[in-house]
Amino acid sequence: MFRSLRMVSLAAAAAAALLGGPAPPAWATYGGGACHRCAPSSVVATQLTVVPLAPQVETVYQTVYETVYETVPTTVMETRYRTGYQTENYTVQRPVYETSFVERKYTVQRPVYQTENRERRYTVMKPVYQTERRERRYTVQRPVYKTVNTERRYTVMRPVVKTQQMERRYTVQRPVYQTENRERRYTVMKPVYQTENRERRYTVQRPVYQTESRERRYTVMKPVTETSMVEQPYTVCRPVTTVRQETVECGYYERQYTTIPGPVVERQVRVPVEECDACGGEPRRGLFGCLKCKRKVTATVAVQCPPRVVSQRVFVSRPVTRDVTETTYVRETMVRQVPVTRCRYVAEERVEPYQVTTCRYVAEERVEPYQVQTCQMVAEERSEPYQVTTCNYVAEERVEPYQVRTCEMVAEEKVETIPVTTCSYVAEERVEPYEVQTCQMVAEERSEPYQVTTCNYVAEERVEKVPVRTCRMVSETASRQVPVCVAEQVPVTVNRVVARQVARTVAVQQCTPVPVVVPTCLSCQ
Repeated sequence: MFRSLRMVSLAAAAAAALLGGPAPPAWATYGGGACHRCAPSSVVATQLTVVPLAPQVETVYQTVYETVYETVPTTVMETRYRTGYQTENYTVQRPVYETSFVERKYTVQRPVYQTENRERRYTVMKPVYQTERRERRYTVQRPVYKTVNTERRYTVMRPVVKTQQMERRYTVQRPVYQTENRERRYTVMKPVYQTENRERRYTVQRPVYQTESRERRYTVMKPVTETSMVEQPYTVCRPVTTVRQETVECGYYERQYTTIPGPVVERQVRVPVEECDACGGEPRRGLFGCLKCKRKVTATVAVQCPPRVVSQRVFVSRPVTRDVTETTYVRETMVRQVPVTRCRYVAEERVEPYQVTTCRYVAEERVEPYQVQTCQMVAEERSEPYQVTTCNYVAEERVEPYQVRTCEMVAEEKVETIPVTTCSYVAEERVEPYEVQTCQMVAEERSEPYQVTTCNYVAEERVEKVPVRTCRMVSETASRQVPVCVAEQVPVTVNRVVARQVARTVAVQQCTPVPVVVPTCLSCQ
């Protein structure tokens, strides 16, 4: 609307400019209606016949709002749960052990040893040796040797050698020797042996045996039994009975019968009427009566119908108050006397004789002569002459006569005398003296003293303290850490997307029709 008014004011200003030239800038606006007294009198507006509209393009700036999404860090409180530990007190029953000693009496069999000297007679077989000289005759075969010369004829092949002279020419490398005398000095270690008599002293341990009687003391643990009464705590569960009242609905359903009377209806009933006046007498009694005197008359009477019985199931409430007996068990610690038999061991020292054979070694020094041969190496310098022969070879032609021997075998008979020795065995009897030792066992009676130890067991009563361990439960308050879930508010930074309206000025090309005033007649005074 304001834009159209603005256009009209602009069109009026343009018309005024065309009619009267330049006008005052302030009072000619708004269609000339600002101030009529100030309008110039020289310009006369005539009648306008046509107001055309001309399109006018103008740039208009419009405000456009855009939605922009921005990430804004926001701190929020987040509930997080952690496991915490809370101290919780609870009651535990801790066992307390107590050890007490109870005397226990017991009987042991104590051995009593008695030693008695006795003599044992026994027979041994003693060997008696006798030496007797005897002769042993035996026959040997003595060899007798005879030597006889025997001729042996044999044929031998005798060689007959013939020698023939020949020559052989050859070239040899004849060595030419030159001998030079030299002397070599060297040192040798010459052993010098010396024999020396020495004595070696050594100590030997000679055993010396001694037998002595000793007493062995030993301790035995004799049990002593004692019985005593010990207090023993024990726990019993004592029943505690309480009575409480409880109301219980003991109602039941029962069937009730209700009699409803029947309705009253009218009925025609025949009523007998006796008229015995005509008979002139009393009415007869009996079954037949006076038949002829009876007459039936109909009468209307109200008759009630028979009642009907209606049954229905009705709940009958019966609250019953009863006593409920509840029994709970309460733990109670009581003490009782318990006989405890204790066995303690008492040390008792005993003596037992015995024989000990001791062997001690006595050091004895002995001397043993021996020879020691020592060898000492003595350095001795020696000189040895030696010849050094050098050899040079010279070529030389030689003629060598040599003999060629041929050998021919000729048979020749020979006679050889061979001594032949024969051996014949001649029986010869010989006598050899020898000694024979005979052993004869002769019975001999001997006696040997020995000791016999007898053991008798004597009953002996002993007392022993026996440790008795009792246990009693003691209530004790202990604490423990119980895990508890704890909620905590923790600030957490969270990125949130926030929509924000952003104003932005946009230039828009807008085409609007503008009225153009064209005057038909202009008169100037």
